Amino acid sequence: MTFPKCRMLNEVKKNPRVLAKDLQKSLEDANISVDESKIRKTLNRNGVHGRSPRKKPLLSKKTIAVHLKFAKEHLGVPQFYWQNILWTD
Repeated sequence: MTFPKCRMLNEVKKNPRVLAKDLQKSLEDANISVDESKIRKTLNRNGVHGRSPRKKPLLSKKTIAVHLKFAKEHLGVPQFYWQNILWTD
């Protein structure tokens, strides 16, 4: 594996959200000139694909109220009760 390729992969391991433009600037600082498309192709060949993480919806006020109500209702429930619950998360 060549030095630029190793450097790219190491930087991506340190920061998986780094952009190809930022990688290009980092490599230019080390006197290595590489095109952005070449960076993307190299990372793809090495199993690093540019995908954005799934967005998780924020809790609404209604959902927060429902969670709080559930917690207050089950505050005094004994420990053995929870052992029979199948949690899906």
